[in-house]
Amino acid sequence: MYLARYLYRKLIMKYLYIILTLSFSSCGLLSESTNEVKYTSEEYGKFKPSSAPDYKLLKSWAVHPKKNNEVLEEFINKEDLLDVNIFFIHPTLFWDKKNTAWNSDINDLEMAESIISSSVKYQASAWASTGSLYAPLYRQAHLRVFRESFWFNGGEQAYELAYSDIKNAFQFFLDKFNNDKPIIIAGHSQGAGHAKRILQDFFDGKPLQKKLIAAYLVGTKITKDDFKFIKPMVNKNETGGFVSWNTFRKVSEKKQARFSYTVNYDWLEGAICSNPITWDDTKKSKYDDHKGFLYLNKKIYPKTVKIEDIDSKVYINIPKMNFFKKILLSSVKDYHKADINLFWEDIRLNSIERSKNYLKNL
Repeated sequence: MYLARYLYRKLIMKYLYIILTLSFSSCGLLSESTNEVKYTSEEYGKFKPSSAPDYKLLKSWAVHPKKNNEVLEEFINKEDLLDVNIFFIHPTLFWDKKNTAWNSDINDLEMAESIISSSVKYQASAWASTGSLYAPLYRQAHLRVFRESFWFNGGEQAYELAYSDIKNAFQFFLDKFNNDKPIIIAGHSQGAGHAKRILQDFFDGKPLQKKLIAAYLVGTKITKDDFKFIKPMVNKNETGGFVSWNTFRKVSEKKQARFSYTVNYDWLEGAICSNPITWDDTKKSKYDDHKGFLYLNKKIYPKTVKIEDIDSKVYINIPKMNFFKKILLSSVKDYHKADINLFWEDIRLNSIERSKNYLKNL
């Protein structure tokens, strides 16, 4: 009897893990494999990237006010939208280990749909209630370029190609769409890395800095040396600066050593890390402080996340949810893909509040 119950529980857990993996890989909350992934690659010199995006065309934008964005409709209260623009840059979704290309194909409709159904739906949506949202498609660098062995053998060039698209998209956005409005810059992972460059090239110590409401640079490394004039924001009402964080599940050092993280644990040493719940310089938070975690079912769960500690990273425990959801979440080791989901409502409300404060002080 005991053995039968044990095997039954093991079967249920295995079933839940399969459901979890399938569910998370279809959205913005994906647990990276803890196993080493082996990539193959063509020589960079032989790689022929697809033609550059034409940002005059709506098809070159994942999100644009003139484009039908059904996945965002339920998140937007159009009557409350403010007269500001948000420029969002999606993370790396080009990770097929069998694909030897260095950059994604801008004409790949399946990739474009993946971006909309994952990053747009579960990440960019956090800013969709604030103002007019723009999110360009771009020839993103393959995930493998962030490994040192690939970075120095074509990866850096692939990353620069991706950024050239983002830079062109942002310049076109400024010239044709922005109309001198205040701007929020937001991005995650590779997208946040490109967002940092946008701030450096267009805002830092330049006239456009006066138009910066806030920058949300999530899932990348930002240090005190990255900007000369743009500062980290240390209270929830502040404008003109940036916030940045990387989320990790709080585990023992022994368990941590067994995990393989998307963002290298040691690489983040020295990173500036914000508190994405209290938005100040405190190192902890309470469950009651948490505004809401956007879950796979598109429902928002408040008071489910508590920050246990902050150094160069944000440390949290498994979100406090009902038994079934907690079992699903307990198998997730890497919280990188959930950097935005976990604090979705906190980000949404914060971006609205900062925008109102900026407009009030014009």
